[in-house]
Amino acid sequence: MDDDEEERRLLTRLPLECLGFQARIAARRLTRYYNRWFRPLALTAEQFSLLVGIATIASSNVGTLAGCAGADATTVSRNVKNLEGRRLVRSTGGRGRGGKLLALTPEGNALLRAALPRWQAARDELARRLGEDAARYAIKSMSSLAEAASSDKSPEPGSGA
Repeated sequence: MDDDEEERRLLTRLPLECLGFQARIAARRLTRYYNRWFRPLALTAEQFSLLVGIATIASSNVGTLAGCAGADATTVSRNVKNLEGRRLVRSTGGRGRGGKLLALTPEGNALLRAALPRWQAARDELARRLGEDAARYAIKSMSSLAEAASSDKSPEPGSGA
């Protein structure tokens, strides 16, 4: 088999065997799925996740939210500003991503309360489609995958480690 043929075979298998490829496909589809459920509330899955994070993480700021979500702080900051503009979140004290403490406004709390039954229904429907045991296994597997891929545990590319 020549190098070109071997490369073509690898490229053909890659989307099916690459954890990153499959994770991105699943993430995009899940985001669209939850966005449909939240659309009547003028809320996106990303915004819902931020509202949940702000409501549940003590002393939350952009840095802690980004760290918990495994997201880029710049992206989280932009999304938080959108929520502030909608008067769903307020920031107090400090400066920058790590200094400003975030809290839900009464409007933000009301929207989160309205979104929770929609999230529960969406989650239940996915679990029904997948099967409850498979849904629990998927959550555990995704958590393990995220932990294994954590940048602080990964050797530098090309380091031979």
